[in-house]
Amino acid sequence: MTRARHQVRKHRRLFMAAAAVLAGAAVAVVVETGAQGANHAQPRAASASSAPTSGKWLGLSHGHLVYGHDAQGNRIPDYSYAGYDGGGVALPQVPARVNVPAPGTGDETATIQAAIDKASALPLDVNGFRGAVQLAKGSYHIAGQLHITASGVVLRGAGTSSSGTTLVADQPTVRTLLTIGAKSRYTTVGTAQQVTDDYVPVGGTTLTLGSTQGLSVGDEVVVERPTTQAWIDAIGMTGAWSPNWSLRSERKITAINGDRVTIDFPLTTALEKQYTQATVYRYSFPRIDHVGVENLSEDGQAMSAAPDYSKSFYNAAPWEFNAVEDSWVNNVVWHHFGGSGQTALGPQSRRISVLHTQALDMITTNSSARSEAYLLQGQENLVQDCAVTAAKIHAFSTYGRQAGPNAFANCKATLVKDTYDAGGHERWGSGTLYDNVSVDGSLLLVNNGSRGTGHGWSDANSTAYNCTTQQYMVEEPPTAHNWAIGCTGTLMNGSDGQVQSSGQHTMPTSLYAQQLLDRGATH
Repeated sequence: MTRARHQVRKHRRLFMAAAAVLAGAAVAVVVETGAQGANHAQPRAASASSAPTSGKWLGLSHGHLVYGHDAQGNRIPDYSYAGYDGGGVALPQVPARVNVPAPGTGDETATIQAAIDKASALPLDVNGFRGAVQLAKGSYHIAGQLHITASGVVLRGAGTSSSGTTLVADQPTVRTLLTIGAKSRYTTVGTAQQVTDDYVPVGGTTLTLGSTQGLSVGDEVVVERPTTQAWIDAIGMTGAWSPNWSLRSERKITAINGDRVTIDFPLTTALEKQYTQATVYRYSFPRIDHVGVENLSEDGQAMSAAPDYSKSFYNAAPWEFNAVEDSWVNNVVWHHFGGSGQTALGPQSRRISVLHTQALDMITTNSSARSEAYLLQGQENLVQDCAVTAAKIHAFSTYGRQAGPNAFANCKATLVKDTYDAGGHERWGSGTLYDNVSVDGSLLLVNNGSRGTGHGWSDANSTAYNCTTQQYMVEEPPTAHNWAIGCTGTLMNGSDGQVQSSGQHTMPTSLYAQQLLDRGATH
């Protein structure tokens, strides 16, 4: 299949997927005028909270989203690029190539690992898959860890019910039951070119460079935004944060016009010349891809007997993605883990979909350190149709220093005992969507200040959309925005962020699905 035909089919699937989600929804029309912001506008003052200059932040006109923007051109990001293969693409059906016998009564770690290794040695087919490892019905006891280190391998069970497949943690030691991929690192290829724009807004896709020499249409590039002391001071994090990290947004060049390049989808943090010198460069970043975990359950009960569990429970996890892209977890249920999301989608993961999953009966302790049920890191990652039952937990969260976009969609946290919260955990989790999230507790897009290790601004340019909460708080980061649109529950005092349709859900039903639909309809 040619690349052009592949793209046509991909966009057709994207459109159909979004249309299915929105099928049957009524259409509310908000007529307003939106305009694209200019790259050279002056930066917003660090302490200002800017309302949109073009009507509402978000509306619906003739079945399509209409975006407002502030005076600098900043707008709500397009989160629809989150997910497998860039969002909106159906998961593949991968044929089984290795079958694992029904489990016995002893440790099955070596047996399953041998099957994974056998599949990993098979050649890749034309679609990038080696094949699935098919587990039988029953409970496989795992005394150690399982590892998938090759592209194109799927670990598949026979279902999540009591008559399906369960991976049961054996031995009272805290660990991650399944790891996927290894660690990696960015390597610059060629020369990094400086961004010369005074300002590139959130939602921007066009950048002016000092030179486009060495760059071509189709190149995978990093847009790197270094953290500087000047920016740390501007957002009020002096003494809490150090300028030793960057936001690295991985994008593809779709057009070059003189010294201006266009990238394939928008940025989620503005590039501000007065605070930082952004660059664009081609890169190498080895990852494995097209890995799946599906149709099984996991149980971590045995880990809770570890002598140090009261301190290490947040490392008791069912799985962990490292340097992995275009992969998925689908139809998986896990019980009795302490940190189900703590290392789920790591900071080096990209375009991962976690679909139709449940984190149930989590075992945490009275420690002041809460665990995360679902933790989004990396870029273009999606958690959709998920459920949590636990006590004292960060239900849906992000860690910091992430470039986004990432999305939670149609997820529910049901209170068991104490309390829940959801929202970014620390250090500028940029570009996160909380779409139709239901929390028996608080949704917080806020400055966490000196909590923990100086977590500070934990969400930036993030959106809570049609969320159902007991209470929610949305604060406005200097140099950025946070949005809450159509959320119900008590709007907490101190919410100086961008709030629209407070206390009443709005149309469209799902922002993520509508953005997919709009993007598919334009191709």
